[in-house]
Amino acid sequence: AQNQGALRFNTENTAHYITDYQGVLLDQILDTITELDSTSKLQVVQERRLLAEAGHISFAELVPVIEKLTEESSYLVVSGVKAVLSGLKIFVEEGSESEKAYNDLVIKLSRFNFDRLGFEAKDGERDEDELVRQIVIGNLIAANDEKATQEADRIFEAHQDDLEKLPAAIRLHILINQIKHHESKELTDQYLKNYVSTVDGSFKRQLASALAYTNDKETLDRILEALKNKDIVKPQDFTQATVWTWARENWDWIKAALGGDMSFDKFVIYPANAFKTAERLAEYKAFFEPQLSDMAISRNISMGIKEISARVDLI
Repeated sequence: AQNQGALRFNTENTAHYITDYQGVLLDQILDTITELDSTSKLQVVQERRLLAEAGHISFAELVPVIEKLTEESSYLVVSGVKAVLSGLKIFVEEGSESEKAYNDLVIKLSRFNFDRLGFEAKDGERDEDELVRQIVIGNLIAANDEKATQEADRIFEAHQDDLEKLPAAIRLHILINQIKHHESKELTDQYLKNYVSTVDGSFKRQLASALAYTNDKETLDRILEALKNKDIVKPQDFTQATVWTWARENWDWIKAALGGDMSFDKFVIYPANAFKTAERLAEYKAFFEPQLSDMAISRNISMGIKEISARVDLI
């Protein structure tokens, strides 16, 4: 295909290679990225992300690639940008200046679609609008955007007597928002009661995911106590909660209760997905290396050590 504007290779993205544009060539592409069609925008974003993941360029070089893509309605582009934001999150320390800058970037890249789509579907929407909506609402709730969190509060209050009736597509985000900004004993009681009483597996998992955002030690203790009653709480739903200390202290019980269960190895996998400091790597190795002889988890332990080590090195 004939190139228009800045020189690009593999136009229409049909060949099996990626291009590491440099210097003036890269500057020209990034200067005019908003003028490209959606497939080409996605291609540029994806190629730069893959180059960063392979160590050819710095992750810092991804910020100029996405920062102009503030008015994209295409799911292709929005999901491509989301993948870059997820990659950048690794470098963000909680409560730091970098977290504030990161959240500002997330909000800047999500505002246009949120203003366009809001929380709930409208007549005449395209199918992809729903997919875009879910990404941008997730982005804005995670970034503590004031406008989105206030709207989420309003929707929660409208369904307070029957949380299961929250619109399914946005229910998880609404439940998380409430725990993040309005946690109380009454709220966590309500979530746990709903968790026990519902027969909807998806709603169960969403309540568990939302409770994992608790900052309250008492709530965490109650969840961990409930874990020991398998009739009340399915351990695989809650293994994403911050249960590292508890898991190490209660390992014998976990092994006895879940040894033959599909969810047992999650206690090995989830910390490996999350840990990113040398201290956590040392704790992980100290706890799991002596258990490498347990064939049920040895492969996941080896992979976990490699995964955390690679993340620590990257940061």
